[in-house]
Amino acid sequence: MSDSTFQTLEHSYIDRVNNHALFKDAWYVFTRDYPPTHCLLDYKQLPSTSIALHSGDLGFALLWIVQSVLIRCILFDINQLQGWNINLHDTTIGAMAHTEPDAYRMIARYSDINTLVLSGKKSYISGGADADMLLLTARRPGEDKFTKMIYIPSKSLPENALQDINLSILPTIKHSSLTLNDYICDASQCCPVKDKQLRKILKKWSLIERSLIGEAYIAFLCYLAKNIPLPYQDTLNEAEELLSLQMQFSREQLENAFSDKYVDALGDVARVLNITQKIANYCMEHPDAITKPIQLRINDLNLFNKIRL
Repeated sequence: MSDSTFQTLEHSYIDRVNNHALFKDAWYVFTRDYPPTHCLLDYKQLPSTSIALHSGDLGFALLWIVQSVLIRCILFDINQLQGWNINLHDTTIGAMAHTEPDAYRMIARYSDINTLVLSGKKSYISGGADADMLLLTARRPGEDKFTKMIYIPSKSLPENALQDINLSILPTIKHSSLTLNDYICDASQCCPVKDKQLRKILKKWSLIERSLIGEAYIAFLCYLAKNIPLPYQDTLNEAEELLSLQMQFSREQLENAFSDKYVDALGDVARVLNITQKIANYCMEHPDAITKPIQLRINDLNLFNKIRL
């Protein structure tokens, strides 16, 4: 791992929070050394874990996980079944447009054999505002479960289709909602794997995403415990022990995923929340002891309350 990369990102954290125009350059620095990949088993410690641990940047950690797991691993599995040629570069940012309100689900209908028409809403897209492309799930009219995935270049979206949403967490990346009304795209943009097979792939890698986000979050707790003058050393020790356990758990889940075995959900959530509460309580009780760089990061302690893991 390149210590200089993590130091650069740590030192630029405040500037990037205050000026999102710096995002792309920082992302290029990160992915130049640690490009997103489906070959996650090649890493002893994932870059997403390392950046949370050494830079305290949980937003970049989550975005790297999305690029590797929800984009490249899903596309790898799809291509194992049927070829779907989507050209991705190391710096390409993809976003998974999946979460949606029950009252306004994304519907895909054919206007003719070559044309799909999409209408509906996606309520939370991590990294959506900076994405070069979306993988969007949808269902046929009248169906309850999603049956399709559509590739959409972001530049082809209507103006204002993507809207920023403020979750007050992960401030180095942007989160978006998406609304489409009779958006027309070519039927060739639809994934060749459909229905139950597609849902199986997405469910498997969504569980892996949760495990890796959990790992990155625990690494983030370690970062905070090292940079906050806590009166007790046991919090850091407990966080580091928990990180080791979660890394082992995540590795087992990755091995299961690539061998098509059962994949479990998160590890020891209760202990994670206990450490979170200790750090949050100290920050609330001793605001004068918290530096500005840490103040900008501590809202990320609300990660579990803001997104569904």
